[in-house]
Amino acid sequence: MRDLAEQLWELTLDHHALLPNLMGLRDDSALQDHSEDADQDYLRRYRAIAEEAERRIAEMEDDRITRDLVLHLTRAESDTIESRTIEFGVSGYLQAAVPELLYFLGHLKSHHAVPRFLATVADRHRAGVAAGRTPVRHLVEQAIALVDQYDDPAVRHYRDVLVNDVLPHGRDEEQAGLCWLPDGEALYRKAIRMHTTLDLDPHELHATGLRLIENLKREFGGRRPGGLTYTSGEEMIEDAETAVRRAESIAPQWFRTVPRARCEIAAMAPSLPASAPPHYLPASLDGRRPGTYFVNTKEPHTRLRNIAEATAFHEAVPGHHFQRSRIMQLPDLPLLRTNARITAFTEGWALYAERLADEMGLYSTEEARLGMLTMDSKRAGRLVADTGLHAKGWSRQQAVGYLLENTPQPRDLVEAEVDRYLAQPGQALAYMVGRLKFQELRAKAEQTLGATFDVRDFHEVVLSHGNLTLGLLDEVVTAWIAEG
Repeated sequence: MRDLAEQLWELTLDHHALLPNLMGLRDDSALQDHSEDADQDYLRRYRAIAEEAERRIAEMEDDRITRDLVLHLTRAESDTIESRTIEFGVSGYLQAAVPELLYFLGHLKSHHAVPRFLATVADRHRAGVAAGRTPVRHLVEQAIALVDQYDDPAVRHYRDVLVNDVLPHGRDEEQAGLCWLPDGEALYRKAIRMHTTLDLDPHELHATGLRLIENLKREFGGRRPGGLTYTSGEEMIEDAETAVRRAESIAPQWFRTVPRARCEIAAMAPSLPASAPPHYLPASLDGRRPGTYFVNTKEPHTRLRNIAEATAFHEAVPGHHFQRSRIMQLPDLPLLRTNARITAFTEGWALYAERLADEMGLYSTEEARLGMLTMDSKRAGRLVADTGLHAKGWSRQQAVGYLLENTPQPRDLVEAEVDRYLAQPGQALAYMVGRLKFQELRAKAEQTLGATFDVRDFHEVVLSHGNLTLGLLDEVVTAWIAEG
């Protein structure tokens, strides 16, 4: 099965050509070919690998983790191609094709592939409009505002396509969810499966979110987090640095293995909008770029201080940096196992890490702990609002209104959140779905193992098999419990 994993990894690098450049595996500055012909060719190749993996199931070949991961990833890539998200997924958010390119331009040695990339993406947008797969109008406007910052002929041409050929056909805020597109229900089911790794019913997810929100209201106990904001980007960087170093200092008490390299802290690129969320970029495989937590220091007066620590623990330590760095230290695993993008696992761990930080005593004030609950309510609210938009036909304002009423977030952050759900349907569900699985498995281990349970061992087992689907995570922990 290792040979199939290697085939799929090479195919993934060939398909998502920017990825190996960012990872330090290549320096050819190649970009993904988003043309219809290329998509159909990649779809055929992904299906061929999946068929071979299915055949080997019948032969009872060993290495189930690698096999099941191959099946999940080939299905996810196939679903993405078949959903034609490149046609209607126009926005200013980092996850969209053009914003991602513009953000990482500085990491490329050459920009020779940029004109063709933009022209191809523009062609796919036009094809989507012709087929009734249209983007959301105000997200197109955000994309236009983003590309307006770049003085380049190819970018200006792409901008003209957005203004003249795409924007006039954009969906309004009343019909912004996937359910308003042709085959929208099926598209959303695929998105849920891709991001959560599970076949989940959107209406059941909606009900789960409603229940979590009510539980959090009781945990808040009538307390409301403060609204203090920052006065400078330098303050934001300093607070992130302090929180991360504090977490690193006590991490050995909670983990058997800690990263060899500490997490770096840096401001995000000034070209990104103020709405861009903070994020973690793993170290390059060649070791030239360290794992870095990027803080959005634009408009610091809009950045709430009370959520800064929870965000640092999520993005850096013990969140993404610990999870990603631990995986990079694993010996003799296929690169597919250590580098596959599985949102429910990585974001589920990072959200689990926010609560773990509370157990570790890392929150410096009661206000910071209320910030953790604020972040919790945001992720619980995602289950309600994302499914409301894409499965129940909510308008943008309905989603905004629900979050304003039920989570302690200011309007500007809520609106940015809702736009994120519209820009990448289903992705935001993975956070809470993943965390619930980590919490469920830890509770199962604590109950079964009793006095012999050690949280360091639990963390070691969940982080020592590479990136896993939630189904595989369940199997790995269940097997560990049985051995104990």
